[in-house]
Amino acid sequence: MDEDSKEENAQEIILEKNNEIIIPQKESKLKYYIIYYTLIIFLLAVVVTLILLLFLLRGSDNTLKEEEEEKIEILPPLIFNSTSGNHTHTLIFVPGFGNTPENFVNVLTNKIKFSKKNDTTIIILRSPYVEVTATNNSKNYSWFDIYNFPIMNNSDYNFKDLKKSAKILEKVINNEVNILQGKYENIIIGGHSQGGSIALYHGYHTDKNLGGLFIFSGILPPGKINPNKNELKTYYGYGDKDNIINPDFLVESIGRIKNFKGFQLYLYPGHKHHVSTNETKDASKFLDRSEEHTSELQSRS
Repeated sequence: MDEDSKEENAQEIILEKNNEIIIPQKESKLKYYIIYYTLIIFLLAVVVTLILLLFLLRGSDNTLKEEEEEKIEILPPLIFNSTSGNHTHTLIFVPGFGNTPENFVNVLTNKIKFSKKNDTTIIILRSPYVEVTATNNSKNYSWFDIYNFPIMNNSDYNFKDLKKSAKILEKVINNEVNILQGKYENIIIGGHSQGGSIALYHGYHTDKNLGGLFIFSGILPPGKINPNKNELKTYYGYGDKDNIINPDFLVESIGRIKNFKGFQLYLYPGHKHHVSTNETKDASKFLDRSEEHTSELQSRS
């Protein structure tokens, strides 16, 4: 046997030295490759599993959101059908904190007057009866939580709850639009205090052309607004002696829209937080002017 053959045979033999097993070089490389590729396969499996989990969680989150939207409960509103029997317009009103639809029946059916009123169905929404932080967690009619009275700035409101309540208004609007055959411009939204905030939030975020807004002492919630709402007809009335919402805060909140072409600001000296006779008179005049605006919108469509 030549020297080369002896050397090859020697490499294939597992030698024992000092009770230690010495693995030949070829077998060592093979095990190294097996471990290396096993780790790669394991890591790939982990990555694929994580991607699948994220996909499933995202799908679950979307399902929860859809279920949450489906659970939006609309409490029975007060509805006054058009007296003429010819329902061509809808006025939706959102009462404020501590108020029920019944508190605004006289204001909306008797004091508010405009040319198309006989053809207008009036809907007054009803807020949930919930615990409110500012009243030591006692229950009251409230669209969203309030942390302090008097309300001085944005930190006194729970705007997450406000956005949820705004979905109730949106649902009612969509239902009316179906009845009015898609005519968003024939819908006017009003609101007082909390309800005014919800009406402002919807009016300045939607991409639909509403007939107009009329607001009594409500703040515009913080955040981005639709920049295309420059011509949205908006009556905004407040008193300089408001004892519930600081008047300076009211004015500050509408700073983003007060110079819009369609926005009209009315200050009532000596007036507090309730809706006054002067406000209803001015709102009535505004609603008549909004009818002219509605005609303009219809002529464009």
